Formats: sequence, C-alpha cells, structure tokens
Amino acid sequence: MSSSLSRVIRNFMRVGPKGYLKQMNGMGDCKAGTLVGVDKYGNKFFENEQEDEIHLRTRWVEYKDFYGDMSQIEPAWHFWLGYGVNPSPNNAAPEALSKSAVPMPANYTNLTGTSGSYMCYSTVKPKIEPWAPKVAKR
Repeated sequence: MSSSLSRVIRNFMRVGPKGYLKQMNGMGDCKAGTLVGVDKYGNKFFENEQEDEIHLRTRWVEYKDFYGDMSQIEPAWHFWLGYGVNPSPNNAAPEALSKSAVPMPANYTNLTGTSGSYMCYSTVKPKIEPWAPKVAKR
C-alpha cells in the first residue's frame, strides 16, 4: 500500500465518514489535526505536526459557512495560516497583535461574482457609435 493511500485511510479513521465527506467536498483533501482556535466569526483553525504531511501544508481552516473564503478570516489568523508567526493569535501576547490604523467593518465579504459586486462605468463619450442596420425595400 502506498504511503499516500495509507495517510488517507489513517485520516479517514481519525475524522470519521461525515468529517471526511465535508473536507473532501470543501478542501479536496482529508486532513486530521488538533484544533488550535476559533476566530470571532466562528471559523475553526487546525494544525498537524506529523511527518506524513507536506511541508507548509500543515495549517488549515474550516469555515463556519459552507461557501467560505479568505475575506471572512481575521487578519491575525490569516497571517498565522501563511506561517508568518508560530504562536496562534489566541496564544499570542496582546501587545504582539497588530492594531488597524483605519477602522474596518465587522466582516467584509467578498462580493465578486454576485449582484453586489462593484461595476465601474465610463464617463467618457464613446468614440465609436454602434452600427444600426437600415433595411431597404427590395
């Protein structure tokens, strides 16, 4: 049995069938690790320090909503996921956490591809007029 197949079977046994299906449908990979923390939006952050995991792929997030994206994560947790710091934000000293100079909204959701997305418009008069066919009698 190959090592990748044994890793998948081992993780399947650790997370169970429901967790396996949820992870495969969301992330496309089955991972098992320890819960590191939960942010104020309800997202769960995990870490796996075992040798069978690929380097720099040992931290991941399970979003509260099924269709989650990175815009729904706090900046400190985003920095931790990218291996910017080793201690997680819930274990870091308060003075080590960054403070935003500009007030930010409570949760900014990425609206790309939805009806609420930004649509730019031009205020310049078009140089080319659309062609309007004129039908003549035969």
